[in-house]
Amino acid sequence: MDTSSVLTISVNLFKTCLLDVGRTEAKRYFKELEAGRELFLTKMEMPDKSTVRVRLQLMPEEFRGHLNFSAFKLQLQMLCAELVKVIQAKSEPIVMSDDSGQQLVFNIPAISHIDGHLNALVLAADLRRSGELVLQLMFIDPEQYRVAEPASVEG
Repeated sequence: MDTSSVLTISVNLFKTCLLDVGRTEAKRYFKELEAGRELFLTKMEMPDKSTVRVRLQLMPEEFRGHLNFSAFKLQLQMLCAELVKVIQAKSEPIVMSDDSGQQLVFNIPAISHIDGHLNALVLAADLRRSGELVLQLMFIDPEQYRVAEPASVEG
């Protein structure tokens, strides 16, 4: 599965399964993710007629502040917008992977300021399980994306 396919599948599933569903259902899904459980999103048939089960995990360890449903939804909307920009530009994002190429992190951050806290959400994908694609919404240290203030020169 190539990068563009993973990004496109992710955006479509996030929209249909999390963002466009009713608030009550979306909050229930968020609670499942927040509790550390995987959320089954769909079963897809691939061009070779094999099937792939797509699951979702939330990795909130680096989130700063209080992660609630509203903050999660806002951050996910922002991430989808960033992923769409990359897909439409047909550009290759920086992708970090493990040695086997089975665990991927897409360096396409959604940066937010929520309640005075800077946060960064990225998409990762775990392909280690046969017949499964595990999408991971991963909060990472946002400081790596902070733009340094230019030094002022006193004369």
